[in-house]
Amino acid sequence: MLNSLLREPLFQVTLTLVVYLITNRLYRKFHFFLFNPLILATVIVIYIIKYANIDYDIYIKGGDMITFLLGPATVALGVPLYKQLPNIKSNLKSISIGVITGSISAIVSTMFIAKALGASKETLLSIAAKSTTMPIALGITDILGGNDKIIVMAVAVTGIFGGVVGAEIMKIAGIKSKVAIGIGIGTASHAGGTSRAIQIGETEGSMSGAAIVLTGLVTALVVPYIIPWLI
Repeated sequence: MLNSLLREPLFQVTLTLVVYLITNRLYRKFHFFLFNPLILATVIVIYIIKYANIDYDIYIKGGDMITFLLGPATVALGVPLYKQLPNIKSNLKSISIGVITGSISAIVSTMFIAKALGASKETLLSIAAKSTTMPIALGITDILGGNDKIIVMAVAVTGIFGGVVGAEIMKIAGIKSKVAIGIGIGTASHAGGTSRAIQIGETEGSMSGAAIVLTGLVTALVVPYIIPWLI
């Protein structure tokens, strides 16, 4: 009976959500980067399904239910963008230049570094959208014909790295503008960086959230046109 329960899609969904909620609570309490849910929850879930001898193909049946919710989550990203319209309008030129430059730089630098390290074409197509948030990155990668497992890991690593060092890099660079800090962190490291930007301040956090949406839009528009020139 226990064996059957472990292989039910509902169990996989419940397992994922419970582990995420627990690790998210730990992260909010201690703000220690290794407690980031993207890191800790992933490690815990991997250990559980390995210890319980659950095949990945079985686990992903439940995971697909969560993946389905990425669609509505993508639409919901329009909320922070709408809330920040006054700030965006008053800084439209600077924000546009920053987001467009940051988005294209992320794609181009990723492709050149990966190619220099001998990455395959599939890998290149799978990491092009790493600086966008997960729902958008998965959609772009699917269109490009990349591997969704690779982009999930690439997005997670990018977000975690940005959350850990993004604010410190801003300090070293001497950037004082709250809008610039938020847009820079959100453009480079999406939700992972935004969680750190929120801790810095309300304006930084909200602008970083808006940058997630804008970066996703820019990346989705330019990737199909510039990728053929980079691989």
